Amino acid sequence: FVSDIIGVYDFQLKQAEQRMPPEEYKKLRRALVKRDLKGHIERQLLIHEMKSTLKKEQLDQLQQHLEKAFEEERIPELQKGIGVNSPQELEEKLNQQGRSLYSEKELFMKQQSAIQFMAVKAKATDDYGREEVLARYKANIKEYEVPSKVRWQRIRISYAKHGGKDKAIAVLDEVIHKLQAGEDFGELAKKYSDGTRSEKNGQWGWTSRGSLAEPEVETALFELPIGKTSQVFETPNSFQIVKVNDRKEAGHIPFADVQNKLEQSMISEARMKATKEILEKLHAKAVIETIFDLDEEDEESTTPAAQ
Repeated sequence: FVSDIIGVYDFQLKQAEQRMPPEEYKKLRRALVKRDLKGHIERQLLIHEMKSTLKKEQLDQLQQHLEKAFEEERIPELQKGIGVNSPQELEEKLNQQGRSLYSEKELFMKQQSAIQFMAVKAKATDDYGREEVLARYKANIKEYEVPSKVRWQRIRISYAKHGGKDKAIAVLDEVIHKLQAGEDFGELAKKYSDGTRSEKNGQWGWTSRGSLAEPEVETALFELPIGKTSQVFETPNSFQIVKVNDRKEAGHIPFADVQNKLEQSMISEARMKATKEILEKLHAKAVIETIFDLDEEDEESTTPAAQ
C-alpha cells in the first residue's frame, strides 16, 4: 500500500536519496506517505464499496469506459506534458523516471473509479427551483450590494504650485469667470488644473462613496444634480471645483444576473456535504490501522497530565 502512495514520486525520491543523508531521506519518504495517506484510504474505501455495490455488468462497463478515456485522453495528456509524440517514446521516458504506462494506467483507473463512483453516490439535486435559489439570494442579500458611485471631473488649483494661497486665488478667480461665461469644464481643467488627471480634462472614472480624502467634496459628488458644477472647496492644500457627469445609486446586483451562478454554488455545496457524509459512513464501518497510529499513541503517552 505504501508503494501505491509514493509510486508517483519514485523518480524524485531516487534523486533525493542520492543527495540526502539516510535519516533525512527516511523522514522525507515518511512525510510524503503521511501527507497523501488520507486520500489513498478514502479512494480504497470507495473502490471497495463500489465493487461490493455495483453489478458485474456495471463494473465491466465502467472498466471499458475508463480504459477508453486513458487511451484517448490521458495518454495524449502525458505525451504533451513530457514532450513526446508516441506511446513508445512515452514508455521510454516514463521508464527513465521509474514509471511505466502500466503503472500510470493503474493509478488512473483507481483514481477515476473512485471519482466517478463518488460522483454518482454524492449526486444531490441536479437543479434547484427558482424559489429555492431566490431564498438563498435574499438570505445573503448583503453579498450582492452595489455601492453608489459617480463619474466626475475636477479642477484643482494647488497653493504651493502658484506660490501660496493668495496667488492661487487669482487663478481661481480666472477659472470661475470662464466657467460663468460658459466655457467647457474639461478644457479649463486641462489648462488650469494641477491634479493628476488634468491631461484627461480632469476626468475621474467610477468612484464609490468613502474613497475620497475630502468629505465635503465627496458629499457634493453624491448630492449635486448630474451635469452641475459645485461651489469652490477650500482644502488644506488646494482649491477644488468638481462636476458630476454620471451617477449610479446604491442598489443590488439583480437576481437574474446571479441566479445561474448561485444555483451552481448550491449544487456544489450539496455534493460536498453528501461526499463528506458518505466518507464518514465508510470510515465508520471500516477498521483502519496505519503506521502513524503508534506515533499518535506515543504523543499521547508523553503529553503531561493536566495540573
